[in-house]
Amino acid sequence: TSPTTRVGLMHIGVFILLLLSGERNFGVRLNKPYSVRVPMDIPVFTGTHADLLIIVFHKIITSGHQRLQPLFDCLLTIVVNVSPYLKSLSMVAANKLLHLLEAFSTTWFLFTASQNHHLVFFLLEVFNNIIQYQFDGNSNLVYAIIRKRNVFHQLANLPTDPAAIQKALQKKKKSTEPISRTNSQEGVSMEGSRPAAPAEPGTLKTSLIATPGTVIATPGTV
Repeated sequence: TSPTTRVGLMHIGVFILLLLSGERNFGVRLNKPYSVRVPMDIPVFTGTHADLLIIVFHKIITSGHQRLQPLFDCLLTIVVNVSPYLKSLSMVAANKLLHLLEAFSTTWFLFTASQNHHLVFFLLEVFNNIIQYQFDGNSNLVYAIIRKRNVFHQLANLPTDPAAIQKALQKKKKSTEPISRTNSQEGVSMEGSRPAAPAEPGTLKTSLIATPGTVIATPGTV
């Protein structure tokens, strides 16, 4: 299968998941334990289908492929939509969400493009929904948030003066990859998996392309 075909199939799959995520039953059934071991280049974990969803989405976002960047809004919207129903995230999945927030909330990334802050909004809404509706079973996520509290402190104290913003942008000007996977605590990959192909040189951008018409379908009550 050609890379273009694979990307096209991934777009179709993500949009199907986006539609499904608007249904309450889909979110509820993600709590079913994940026991099938399909060979994938993701960390070994013990948890639910919700954990699998988050870990795979993290993998897609951190892959560094330009053609997948338009899907970032959709991927996080799916997580937002199902977040009120997620009863117990594994530590692996919780760390993945915090790693995304850490990457997306840096001064350099936020001020690189006008729409980049949307990704932070999505992640904050995920945390808010889980804590509000499913606090009792999500000690792993609460622990991860407390452990990474400095990320939230830095986000609350973002520089607003032009000089500080310009300094942050210049500091990262030589960097070509917006999200590093070195600190994502990947661990051991699943048995039989194959590493993802590296991004082709010159395909990375410092901004994310917004997906038009993406609608959050999070229900008001649970």
